[in-house]
Amino acid sequence: MRLLPPIAALTICYALFFTCVIASYRDLPAHVASHFDLSGRPNGWMSRDSCVDFTVGLGVALPAFIIAMMGNAGRIPISFINLPHRDYWLAPERRRAALSLLLRYSLWLSCLLVLFVTGLHWLIVEANRQALRPHAQAPHLSGIGMTLIAGGFIIGTGIWIVLLLRHFSRIT
Repeated sequence: MRLLPPIAALTICYALFFTCVIASYRDLPAHVASHFDLSGRPNGWMSRDSCVDFTVGLGVALPAFIIAMMGNAGRIPISFINLPHRDYWLAPERRRAALSLLLRYSLWLSCLLVLFVTGLHWLIVEANRQALRPHAQAPHLSGIGMTLIAGGFIIGTGIWIVLLLRHFSRIT
């Protein structure tokens, strides 16, 4: 299966992610508003280093978990794998190609996850940056920004699911 395009895309997503985190480090105050209620008001705080460590941990661990799960799907019993036409796709003559496709899809999903975490980090940085301006009020998370980032992730994940199911729903 063609793994190079999603690997290249994931590499670009990680380059963007790490660039964003490194470039924004100095823009974060020592005490970062890191969790916000539905109105965008802060209700949780972390040190700058803890916030960055958490962001990097989430941005690395979550995609790695998805890739590891899909990449090792061939090592678990077939009965644990939930796919349309599972027995057809995981028959010995198609198993390797099907598992490779699952790995490819996991790389694309990982791209979405990295972009989502990057977007969340950017929103947190912007909320805290606004609070550092003269005569500024407390940090406030952008509702529009959160809607765009979460909405983009949900739409992207929906498209990912449709494409995955569409492929495995066909018997060739």
